[in-house]
This record gives sequence, C-alpha cells and structure tokens, in this order.
Amino acid sequence: MRPPRELLLAAALLTACGHASEPAPAASPMPAPTPTPLPLHIVSSGNGSFTTLSELKHQRVIYTVRAKSFVADSQASRDATGSGEFEQPHITFIDRDGSKTVADAPKAVLTSADKSVLMTGGVQARSQDGNVLSCDRLRYDGTSERIHGDGHVVMRTPNGLTLVGDELDGDARLENVRVYRR
Repeated sequence: MRPPRELLLAAALLTACGHASEPAPAASPMPAPTPTPLPLHIVSSGNGSFTTLSELKHQRVIYTVRAKSFVADSQASRDATGSGEFEQPHITFIDRDGSKTVADAPKAVLTSADKSVLMTGGVQARSQDGNVLSCDRLRYDGTSERIHGDGHVVMRTPNGLTLVGDELDGDARLENVRVYRR
C-alpha cells in the first residue's frame, strides 16, 4: 500500500529542513511595533449619574473626582499628557497618612502631567478632622501634595479659631496651614 500524498509531502519537507528531532533554527525576533499615540477628545455627561476618576502617584490614590460631566483632551505624546474640565466636581484629596479632605466647586481642571487640580467659582472644603475652608480658587499640586487657596480665604477649625486672608498654603489635611494677606 502506498502512503498518502500528504505524508510524502511532509517527509520531503522534514528532509529538506533537517530531521524532525532537530529544532528548527530560531528566527530572529521582530521588534514589537510601537503604538503611535493619538490625541483624544472625550466628552461625558452623567445623565443623572456621575463620572468618577482617581489619580495615582506611586501606586497610591492621591485624589478621586466625582463630577456631573467632563471634557478631556490628551496630547499625542509618549508621556500621555492631557487635561480635563469637570462640572460640579466633588473631589476627595487623600494625604500620605490616609487623611481625607473633600472639596466642592462649580468647576475644576485636572492636568495629568503634574497631577494638579484647579478648582474655581467658589470652593468649599472640609477635612475629616473638621477644618473648613472656603475660597474663590483652590489649587492642588500633585507633585508636593499641597493645597493653595486664594481669594476671600476663610479657614475655620473645630475649636472655633477663624483665619481670614487672601491666600492659604497647606497640606491636604488642612491641618498645617498658613493664611496670609498679600
């Protein structure tokens, strides 16, 4: 009986390439193609629900934003920079020790390159320890994890102390702050 044609063809290929027990020569690996970043424009409106975003620094959440809507743009670059504008943001800032401060404002802009947040239109913030801050604008610096407030700054502590000034610098807990006039 004659072997099927497919077996003969397979035997001929094995003979031409070497024996079946020998591994085939390794092909030189092709480098994986590098994806080209594309600029993105994202629009989200809650329609009754909220959009939530968390920002990480060294595998630790430094703030979480919940907002009714946002518009975000990313740049076409390798470092994935971009920014987003949020309507009615409710932002929870989380200090290195886990302490939280919650801030609300009509608008906020987040910048991914430095993980900063700029809240505008009148900001109300409250730390978990009961410190209350109001100001026109609040900027959170993601690099230093510090807060800067300006415009009609009023800071109230749970023990009744009220600080009034033009600007405030402090930690995200609103515990170690400095309020001053220009």
